[in-house]
Amino acid sequence: MNYILPALQLGAADTWQRLLQVAMEHRASDIHLEPHASGLTARVRIDGVLVAATHIGAAPIDAALKDSLRSYIKISASMDIAQQRLPQDGHWLAKLPNNGTQDCRIASMPTAMGEKLVIRLLANNSQCTPLAQLGYNTAQLATLHSSLRAPHGLILMTGPTGCGKTTSIYSALQTLDLAHINVCTIEDPVELLLTQVHQIQVNETAGLSFTAALRAILRQDPDVIVVGEIRDKTSAHMAVQAAQTGHLVISTLHANNAPQAITRLIHMGVAAVDLTSSIQLITAQRLLRELCPMCKEPTALTPLQAQAWHHNGLAVPEFVYQPPHKPTECLACINGYMGRFGIYQMLAMTTTLGQACLHHGDEQSLQTAATQSGTHTLAHNALQRISQGSTSWQEALRHVTLEVAQ
Repeated sequence: MNYILPALQLGAADTWQRLLQVAMEHRASDIHLEPHASGLTARVRIDGVLVAATHIGAAPIDAALKDSLRSYIKISASMDIAQQRLPQDGHWLAKLPNNGTQDCRIASMPTAMGEKLVIRLLANNSQCTPLAQLGYNTAQLATLHSSLRAPHGLILMTGPTGCGKTTSIYSALQTLDLAHINVCTIEDPVELLLTQVHQIQVNETAGLSFTAALRAILRQDPDVIVVGEIRDKTSAHMAVQAAQTGHLVISTLHANNAPQAITRLIHMGVAAVDLTSSIQLITAQRLLRELCPMCKEPTALTPLQAQAWHHNGLAVPEFVYQPPHKPTECLACINGYMGRFGIYQMLAMTTTLGQACLHHGDEQSLQTAATQSGTHTLAHNALQRISQGSTSWQEALRHVTLEVAQ
């Protein structure tokens, strides 16, 4: 046994190195190690979609390394290898063959077939993508820049997990005059270290919650406060109060669209009158895969797609010279796509929206008021990108609902 263990550990380390190398070469954001009856399989998330690691050139994981590979990763991430019945989190600065390192966040979870591991591959640099490269159009950028110049108020970025909200916030902060203002953030976790920004890592075990950190920041003479996420009634009230007392507050909230964010805050107990006086801007966003420019092919509209095109505010004749495209696949891409871009809904607080918020507060009334104020839906933005050949109908339907008139 004493001779077998080192060999298994060596095999596990070598298997991990090869898997990590292939994942990084294909721009993967996560590696999933999933147990099954006969061993362990690996899948990687590329551009938001999970694909088998073998599909991108990784070798199958030897069944004999099932336990040793998980143990190797957990030990490296300072996790308890004896504990397999409860979820755990860990952190690991993995070494690369070129003498570099890869920042990894590890999460384990017990399943009926054994312990599953998910390894998040975090960015290693402090370079933020400029706002103009995230997919905002000219009008959306102007609206966002105007809100960021406000001396106080609340800016909310909404959407599901993994839609790029944190990236948008980091990029937005880089447009501020950081040399002359005090910017403090509360994050869980801190995903990117920013210069001239004071970032707080939440530590619930030590008692440093979002709420406790926000109370501390308010005593630090801040100009701009970033709250990683509004999670509950207390953090919602504190964020709104800070926005009303001379601070620019930027935060995220889980909501399907911009009007729904107002409804969620009202349900959390925030008074509608406080929302109308504090909200500067609400954005909703999604990340869509971009069609590979090397292999995408033009296609034709179906009758149902033509109906959706009309109903969501665009004209079919635009396709006369710019037909929609569909994915194929080539050696340069994964399933016909390469990279991702954002689509956005921008909702600024207007008199019309404020009245709807005060008198109704339900999502339908707010959506109607938003439309009357000139706010386009996410579906409208997605259709524009389809007409530009940036993405496909299939990809848009994964993220937005395209309504068809009955």
